Amino acid sequence: MALLLLSALISACNSKPSVAPEDPISSQPETPAPDAVEIGSDESSTAPAETAQASVIEPKKAPRPNIEVAETPIGRDELVDLTNSDGRSLQARILYVENGKAFIRRSDQQVFELPLAKLNASSREIVQEWAEKHGNTVSDEQILYLHKLGFETDRSKSLTALAMTTQSANPQPLLLEPIPNARWQLVDEFSDEFNATDINTGKWNNKLRPWGERAWSTDNLWQQDGKLFIQARYEPHVGPDGNDYFYKVGILQTLKKTTYGYFEARIKGSSLFPGMCPAFWLYSNGRERNPDYPHVTYSEIDIVELQMGEYDMKTKKRHGINYIDLNLHCRIIKDGKEIWQRPNSLPEVCKHGWEAPWDPRDDFHVYAVENTPEKITWYIDGKKVAEEDNLYWHLPMNLTLTMELRPPYIDWAGVDGRVPVPEASRPDGFPTHMEVDYVRSWVRED
Repeated sequence: MALLLLSALISACNSKPSVAPEDPISSQPETPAPDAVEIGSDESSTAPAETAQASVIEPKKAPRPNIEVAETPIGRDELVDLTNSDGRSLQARILYVENGKAFIRRSDQQVFELPLAKLNASSREIVQEWAEKHGNTVSDEQILYLHKLGFETDRSKSLTALAMTTQSANPQPLLLEPIPNARWQLVDEFSDEFNATDINTGKWNNKLRPWGERAWSTDNLWQQDGKLFIQARYEPHVGPDGNDYFYKVGILQTLKKTTYGYFEARIKGSSLFPGMCPAFWLYSNGRERNPDYPHVTYSEIDIVELQMGEYDMKTKKRHGINYIDLNLHCRIIKDGKEIWQRPNSLPEVCKHGWEAPWDPRDDFHVYAVENTPEKITWYIDGKKVAEEDNLYWHLPMNLTLTMELRPPYIDWAGVDGRVPVPEASRPDGFPTHMEVDYVRSWVRED
């Protein structure tokens, strides 16, 4: 359902753009037009929309698919002075920063793509400071507006690809660079659009027994407006093991198991940080084996763990809200003993992560992994962000969505690996939830 809104935003990008000057600094007018109004400024509300739009010069780009976009102004409040390496300056509003480029609007309303390498050091610092301060606030509508003007970004590629795959009768994986010769078959047992009123209990299990402090509750899952919601709430109780716990959380797990394929979900994070971890993952039950890999007793692929806030041994600091964990866990038989291999014990294989240029709480993003007998590859918004040789992840696994606790509400200790922290447990910030727009899974027909 959320994707219908995105698809409605994406239309009419095929208008023929005009040619813009190559250098926005050297080609700027000596004096701005006296009646120029910045799009997005307070004055712009009094000017006719068509007048403001007509002053934008659209650079020449390759033809676009026949998609439409809402004409949303993308001006920023900050007007900054930028100087190139030759000493020439201009005043402009920064609209977006990505991959060593700034997209700017000059005072004469022209929009340009400006390589940061053309700026002097102090101007590059200004742009980077803007990106850190405002980068997470640039909306999908604003990115699509830039796309309409002919400017291509990784985010616009992801958004337009997502819209086109969603509108298709046969949805395909969201891949900015499609895998050569790959033909995909959607697997219904591991896919759900969550458009029904109730959870499909013929496909999913949400009635798992508690795992220590992970007190799963069916009351914490529901479907509404074409989305799945998984909640965590403050509810002190005594668990089946007789211990005191303080929260109840939610889990949704496929009834069937799978091993190899491409697994994708569109997820919006939880409002609470630190303390909660929305996750999408695959894990085995510890009993089933693969005769081709008899030394592997457990396999777990974390497709994504959001908002972990883990302690980084290198920086000696906790990760921020935008650090996304993409980890591996397994148990193997080595020298006659069963041992764990985890991100901390085998980081060169098991530890992966990606620092997003946005806050996962603010909007939906697409998280995916492809597991093959040879490799495990992670994707975010269609972009490959990590890859690892597949050494141990060959067992039958359940596809799973969870909302779980993280420090300060738990500590890493005890028989189950986690224990509650009573002095930190409180109702502030609860209930909180994650949202899932869809889960889709494919196998390769080839």
